[in-house]
Amino acid sequence: MNTSITLGAEEELQIVDQHSLELAAHDFERGKLDFPDQNGSSSCELHKAVVELQTPICQTPDQIVASVAAMREVIRQRAQAQGQRILSAGVHPFSNWKEQEINRDHSKHQHYIRLVDEYADIMRSLVSYGFHVHLGLPEGIPPMVIFNSLRNSLAPVFAISLSSPFFEGRDTGVQSWRHSILDRLPRMGTPDIWASEEDYFKHIELLRKVGTLEAQHGMWEDLRLHHHYHTLEVRICDATPSLDHIWLITALLQCEVATLVQDYQQGSLPKPLSRACLEENKWRVRRRGLAAELIDWESEASVSLHDYFDSWMLRLTPVALQLNLYQGMREKLDALFIYGASSDIQRGIFKRSENYQTLVQHLIHETEEVHSARFHTVQ
Repeated sequence: MNTSITLGAEEELQIVDQHSLELAAHDFERGKLDFPDQNGSSSCELHKAVVELQTPICQTPDQIVASVAAMREVIRQRAQAQGQRILSAGVHPFSNWKEQEINRDHSKHQHYIRLVDEYADIMRSLVSYGFHVHLGLPEGIPPMVIFNSLRNSLAPVFAISLSSPFFEGRDTGVQSWRHSILDRLPRMGTPDIWASEEDYFKHIELLRKVGTLEAQHGMWEDLRLHHHYHTLEVRICDATPSLDHIWLITALLQCEVATLVQDYQQGSLPKPLSRACLEENKWRVRRRGLAAELIDWESEASVSLHDYFDSWMLRLTPVALQLNLYQGMREKLDALFIYGASSDIQRGIFKRSENYQTLVQHLIHETEEVHSARFHTVQ
C-alpha cells in the first residue's frame, strides 16, 4: 500500500529595526534582488514587516528544516543589508499595529488592497505570523475523508507552536494571542466536516460567485484543502523560532496523515469530531498551553496534553518506525515538556528581565541562529 506523504511548509517572518527592535517596513523587492532565494522561495504579504518563506516539495521533516534554515539565512542577509533583523513568533511582543505600513501599489498588490477595502481595520490590524504545513496525499486517496479526521489532531499540533503570549506591551494571559486576531475574520477557525471534495469546492465557487472570495483564492481556516495544490494545508500553528519544534510539528503531521491513509484503506478511519468539540480543545490549548487538559469526547473525561501525546505516539508508532522518525519524535516531545513551547520560554525571559527588548533579542537570536547545535535529528 502506498502511504507516502509529501511535505511543504510556509513561514511568515517578522522584520524588525536593528536598533529599536520594533516592526519595520522591509523593501522586499530590493532584498530579493540583492540576495536571491536558495533552497526555497519567498514572497511579501500585506504588511511590509512580513516576509514569507516557502519550502519546495519535500519528502522528510529534515528536508523541511533544511529549507527553512536556508531561507531564514537568506532573509536575515536581506534584513541586515537594510538595517533590520528577523524573528519568528506569532505576534510581535510590543509593536503597535497602527504604525505598520502596508503594500499599497495597485499594479502589484491588488489582492491586498481589496482585502483592506473589504475588512477595514480588522485586516489592517492583522499583524500576525503563522507556520503552515502542506501534506500531499497518494494518488487515489479521497482527500476529504482524510481532511475530516485530521481535524481531530489540530489542537495538539498547535500546542507545540505556541509563541504569542505578549501583544502591544502586555501579557495577554493566553499562550496564542495570534488567534485572537485571526478569529475576527470570517472563514477562520476550525473547519466543518465536508461530505466530499466536490461539495467543498462547490462552496468555494459559490463564495466566488457571490463576490465573497476573489477568483483563485480559498478559505483561511485552521485546515483547508488547498484550492491550487490540492494539498491538506494545516494553518493553525503560530510561527515558532525553534527548528526542533518545526521538525516535530511536521513529523507528527506526516505520520498522522500516513496513518489516516492506512486507516482509510482498512476501513477504520477515526470518527471526525464536530467543530464545536474541536473548538473547545483549541481554546484549552490557547489558554493553558502545554499544561492544558484536552477533552476526550468519547469517554467524556479530561486528559493531560502530556498523556494525549503519549497515546498519540502509540497510535503513530508503526508509521513513525517505518519512516525512521520515531526516535526523533520521542526525544523532541520529551524536550518540549521539559523546556516548554516558545510562549513558556518568552514568559520566563520576561519574568527575569522585565524588558521587552531583551525578549525580542532572544527571539532574534533563536531565529537567526539557524544552525544552532541545539537542533539535531536522531535517526
